[in-house]
Amino acid sequence: MGKNSTCNVLCTREIDAKANEEAGWFVEQDYLIEWIVDKLPAATVYRRLQDTQNPVSYEPGFRIGDFDAAAKRAFLNNHVSLHILYERHREGRRIVGVEAYPRSIENSSGECPDLSDASQDKLVVGQKQPRKVTFSYSVHWIEDPSVRWTHRWDRYIRTSSQVHWYAIFNSAVIILLLSGVVAVILMRMLNRDVSHSSREIEEFRDEIEETSGWKLLHGDVFRTPQWKGILAPVLGTTVQVMYTAISTVALGTLGVLSPSYRGGLLTTGIVMFMLMGAAAGYYSGHLYRTWGGRNWLQNSLTTALAVPMLLFGIEMLLNMFLWYRSSSAAMPLSTILLLFVLWAAIELPLTVLGGWIGFRRKPYSEPMRTNAIPRPIPPLPRYLKLPLSILLAGALPLSVIFIEMFFVLKSIWQDAFYYEYGFMVIIGVLLAITVCETTIIMVWLLLNSGHHRWWWRSFAYGASSSIYFFIYSLVFYFTRLRAGMPDHG
Repeated sequence: MGKNSTCNVLCTREIDAKANEEAGWFVEQDYLIEWIVDKLPAATVYRRLQDTQNPVSYEPGFRIGDFDAAAKRAFLNNHVSLHILYERHREGRRIVGVEAYPRSIENSSGECPDLSDASQDKLVVGQKQPRKVTFSYSVHWIEDPSVRWTHRWDRYIRTSSQVHWYAIFNSAVIILLLSGVVAVILMRMLNRDVSHSSREIEEFRDEIEETSGWKLLHGDVFRTPQWKGILAPVLGTTVQVMYTAISTVALGTLGVLSPSYRGGLLTTGIVMFMLMGAAAGYYSGHLYRTWGGRNWLQNSLTTALAVPMLLFGIEMLLNMFLWYRSSSAAMPLSTILLLFVLWAAIELPLTVLGGWIGFRRKPYSEPMRTNAIPRPIPPLPRYLKLPLSILLAGALPLSVIFIEMFFVLKSIWQDAFYYEYGFMVIIGVLLAITVCETTIIMVWLLLNSGHHRWWWRSFAYGASSSIYFFIYSLVFYFTRLRAGMPDHG
């Protein structure tokens, strides 16, 4: 600790022809190596001479090698010089940065190379023949008083805010347009109060029957939805996911989630999801009773099992592929058992408790009486038919969040940190407003066309943006990433 080392031999490896060829493929695909020192990743340094305020920025990790596209040759980095930046604190030192400077040097002697000779041949890989490679490293401790220990992550997560503000401006314009449409609907179309009592409804029945559109559905609009035993748990889980996102992002905004806590965001999200099971059970139970449900325990168990078990099944399917590839990213069996125990000991009891409390509450009161005989549903316009109406409803929310989604996906798949929780809060609020206003417009168009079965439609309209988010993620994966394994065929 704190001692400079000019050169140390790490090891000398004999690699066979297959490993040699794979190394060349990894170099060509720009694979990275990540070393961790005091919870900081060793980073590639970029110096921007024109930026006087932030002249240095870090890219986590360093390249496994360099690829000469013209000569079709791959050079493996087998020597790394680590520059460990520190600040003095009392009688010790605190690490504030780790910089990696890799080099490719032809060396198989088992000894340190001559680092002062810049004209040495590079180590070529990618050939179908065995060879010997010596790996070495150097360590240099450098005092850097310009960086404080409390701000040592700034160089890793520093990004330009201009793009984020552009995304917010773009979202605000869309919301203004949607708000104008909703205002027109509320002021010019819904000027009659629909919350009259049953007596007042009878008094105005003759007048309403002469009208058309949504006013004809006063006796059917609050009819119990089909498959209420499924819709109530789904809506309860939706509230659970919403509260989980709000609480997790709030902790990140307050600075509780530090980038040094690796996996902290995922762990916090899982814990919050389990704790919010109480909210899922409460809302699900309350809606279930409002719709005339009787078996509150069955509804609570469905809420606790349906979506979590679906997510668990998807995770297990993906994990099987990682196990097959012997990937270090595969979730071990002990972690899977731990998650199951946490679900059974925390989320399941909280969901049942919340469902019992919600079911005991007084049901939502309906402002008007429901007719005994459902009104026939007329043919819908083409733009309100499934699945076109769902696709139309999800297009606008995507335009609000697609710029911010790029940074989130980049932090997941590529060498980048995402710590812009402030921008995420703003974009999240704008996204929620856009989804709500889009759903209001689509449901009003649906009711105005004489379709009174709007419960499932309203949920589908609000969730339709997820289809576009999934498609955008696939496009990002296949256009921005080059994932895979070398082909030996």
